[in-house]
Amino acid sequence: MHELRATIAIVRRHIDRRFALDFAMQFALVGAIGYIFAHVFAAPPIPILICGTLAAASAAEREHAASLRRVSFFAMPLFGRQLARAHAIAPVLSALSIPLGYATGCALRGAPLAPPAFGILVLTAIVGALVSLSSVFRDGVRAALYVGLAIAAAASLAIVAVVFPGHAFAADAALAAIEGFFALRAFGETLARYDPLPAAIG
Repeated sequence: MHELRATIAIVRRHIDRRFALDFAMQFALVGAIGYIFAHVFAAPPIPILICGTLAAASAAEREHAASLRRVSFFAMPLFGRQLARAHAIAPVLSALSIPLGYATGCALRGAPLAPPAFGILVLTAIVGALVSLSSVFRDGVRAALYVGLAIAAAASLAIVAVVFPGHAFAADAALAAIEGFFALRAFGETLARYDPLPAAIG
């Protein structure tokens, strides 16, 4: 019960007015991209890479990183993977604005996405956000490395979609589950090693 209450408290702290604004801006931006380039980006790899890249950038955004580093969160009775799951909910929800926006833009242009294609974009956004999360507690090259890993994860989903066109969603779902599991585990280990007290004192 304490875990559930702490998780809800963390999620509620993340989902504020800025979260809603960022969600709406991302939705509108990617919607415009989908509307303008719906026919140009008809091949699966391109929208997959776009969604993965934008999701990675969204999760690593500076203001979001600052909110994750708030000392008060680390007073919660959560540890390791529990804390990682709690922190990951809001970024993943935010990342979903990207496939939703793209699908809406394509639909408005008269080129709606097939359900499997939309599902792959959702998986890509989730994986991109989860992998990139570990970057927020790092700086410089190490932070950029995790964003690069998130983009590479999206690229792997794009490759699988091309190699297995008849079973793209099932194959990508399996790969995304593996990548997401290890990304969340790595984020949990990052949180376990992170000590906010020196930064707070300084």
